[in-house]
Amino acid sequence: MKEYTGWLFDLYAHPEKGLVVWLVGEDGRPYRFHQDFEITFYVGGPVPRLRELWTFLRTREKVKLVRTTREDLFDGPQDLMEVRVPGPFKYQRLFKQTRECFPDLIYYDVDIPLSLRFMAARNVFLMAHCKVAAQPDGNLIDITALDVPEELDPQLPQLRKLALSPDREPSSKTPPRYLLAKYGGFSVRAPLDKPRELLALLNGILSAYDPDVIQTRFGDTWLFPLLEELSRQTGTPFHPNRDQSVPVLRRGEVTFFNYGRAHYRGPQVHLRGRWHIDVENCMTYGAYGLLGAIEQTRITGVPLQEMARRSPGAGVAAMQSLTALRRKVLIPYQHQKGEIRKTYAQLVRADRGGLILQPPIGIFANVAVLDFTSMMASIMIEFNVSPETVGAEDEAAFEIPELGIKIGSQPGLMPQTLKPMRDKRLAIKRLLKSLDKKDPRYRSCRHRYKPVMDGLKWLTVVAYGRLGFANSTFGRINAHEVVSYLSRKVILQAKAIAEDRGFTVLHLYVDSLFVSRPDASAEDFQTLADEIERETHLPIELQKIYPWFAFLGTRDNPNISVANRFYALSADGEHKIRGIALRRSDTPRFVANTQTQILNILAKEPDPARLAGLLPEALAVAREQLSLLKKREVPLEELVVSQTLSRELSEYSHFSAVASAARQLQLRGKSPRMGQRIRFIYTGPGTAHAWDLPVAPDPRTVDLTRYREMILRAVYEVLHPLGMTEKMLRDWLFGGASYVMSVGELGSSDPTKLALPLFNDIKYLHVDSL
Repeated sequence: MKEYTGWLFDLYAHPEKGLVVWLVGEDGRPYRFHQDFEITFYVGGPVPRLRELWTFLRTREKVKLVRTTREDLFDGPQDLMEVRVPGPFKYQRLFKQTRECFPDLIYYDVDIPLSLRFMAARNVFLMAHCKVAAQPDGNLIDITALDVPEELDPQLPQLRKLALSPDREPSSKTPPRYLLAKYGGFSVRAPLDKPRELLALLNGILSAYDPDVIQTRFGDTWLFPLLEELSRQTGTPFHPNRDQSVPVLRRGEVTFFNYGRAHYRGPQVHLRGRWHIDVENCMTYGAYGLLGAIEQTRITGVPLQEMARRSPGAGVAAMQSLTALRRKVLIPYQHQKGEIRKTYAQLVRADRGGLILQPPIGIFANVAVLDFTSMMASIMIEFNVSPETVGAEDEAAFEIPELGIKIGSQPGLMPQTLKPMRDKRLAIKRLLKSLDKKDPRYRSCRHRYKPVMDGLKWLTVVAYGRLGFANSTFGRINAHEVVSYLSRKVILQAKAIAEDRGFTVLHLYVDSLFVSRPDASAEDFQTLADEIERETHLPIELQKIYPWFAFLGTRDNPNISVANRFYALSADGEHKIRGIALRRSDTPRFVANTQTQILNILAKEPDPARLAGLLPEALAVAREQLSLLKKREVPLEELVVSQTLSRELSEYSHFSAVASAARQLQLRGKSPRMGQRIRFIYTGPGTAHAWDLPVAPDPRTVDLTRYREMILRAVYEVLHPLGMTEKMLRDWLFGGASYVMSVGELGSSDPTKLALPLFNDIKYLHVDSL
């Protein structure tokens, strides 16, 4: 027997070896182990049917059957049949046959990922620092974790990375000509029209450099299918797996709705013994990168190649299952507990989301943003809210009379699942906050911890939604409603505390407070945050103090505010911007850049009383951008609009611009799907030209009027809190004259006067001809 030390890198089922485990050793070398791994599931139902199942299964080779009692999360102890299958491959076939022959029985622990079963059985986790004992033939004897998932600064391996990307997007007008490869300090450009040389180069890199991670652009949907086809045509072998004894794992494309939006996930290529990450086919990977994905896989138990591509909700579901396995609680097969009955009055009080207070329109001085850290997860932890605790009737239960519900005192599944993750994220946030930004350590710590914090944030955000998700194994709508109710109660309590201290609460948005007091210092705001945390027992952070904060109105009626459209600018570049053009994914780059330039001009002035003095400079930028557009000097790529197909093309009754562009691509042999983003340029009223067609649109056909209106809206969007009306803006931008602005007359009928609600006195500012 020999011992190895390293990191648990990958594991999967093998047709002959049972379970294969890969370790990245402390010496940087990969090690492959294998072991037999028994799979257990449970079956419940009427005794006569279970006897029939016993007869059906006992003839199967090496299947073990045992009568047992196990704990159901909601219904307590259950008398069940325990079925033990000798290996993962046999289990898949056996359960399919069993389910087809006995669909009326109740099944538990049947659709659990192999990685979670292994982690629960061996008390380890993916990317854990481990000690492994194995026989000379690679048979795994024992594995022991040397760290824990919650460790603040875990030791991680130095992974060897290979980056592969085409020289241009595969969907572009001109197909890619080269494949760019970067690894170990080297950069190589290989021509795609020489397939034998290309495959020989990649095989050489895989053999000599032996990367742990292959990170690609369009690897799932273009590169690996292309390489496989070139290998078939030329007869040159190409096998990107580190484990050559099994084929590459392929998964089909998926379209789905999530939070009311259509999503598309292309076909996937997962490797064995090394990771493949296609950054163009991932949901949230771009927000946190490899470090954040490693953190997520350590916490959730979902293999990294899958975690990088899937939604964070899949990670939370895996965490719940892992907690259940470790608590020896049954995991039902596609089952959700029913809703607790309520009266009409209770329904009205319960069926609401988080609390939102509409802000006043305008610009306000000295505004601080206070954020409850992982508020919904913290409420579940503090109040023990979980699907099985909601509705419990034990003596120590916490009662919510308004909802007619009690919350049991026994530790809940969700709080136990979320607390380690929430505490780790909170500890990282407070560590970074404790460092002065001028401290040399701050930059390195932020570089190290920011991806980890972002990866954890996505998991805590979706944990709340999982409680009410219809397909959640451990979901229950009543638990979701309780968390929403408590969040409203807590945020109102925080508002009352702030107002008692003389602060004005300008805005509430579920878990954030926007508070202002002209004479308040940073210490005053921090004292407020500390008092709110003491009173509510939930962690809250003073996010930032802004010299001024602008709340915006709707596009149709600027006198009606919008909860999630605002901007706050600061000289250090740490702006807070929500809902405006540059933050929307369907805004052309030219329009977003115009708005960004104007915001950068406003950010130079910390005194809100002097913002009016920057209007001439801001309007000059707008006039210059409009002039470039009118002269058709804007590069076409900066006018490209990107929108998502909200349904399949066949389901459109009226072809909008995005559907029209998708139809053009379809006629060229492409297959646009629901959830995919389609790029196009507006070329006339109700018409568009797909950007990814082989032929570029004629610049003379660009709909200048449409783009001019987009720029006008983007400029007006950020200037109207200063008192700007759309009519004034049009006159100033397209009139070409000199005007005098009267500051202090909001709503003046004279279009040459601009009223700024920031001032009580009358001031005049001459705007030279633009």
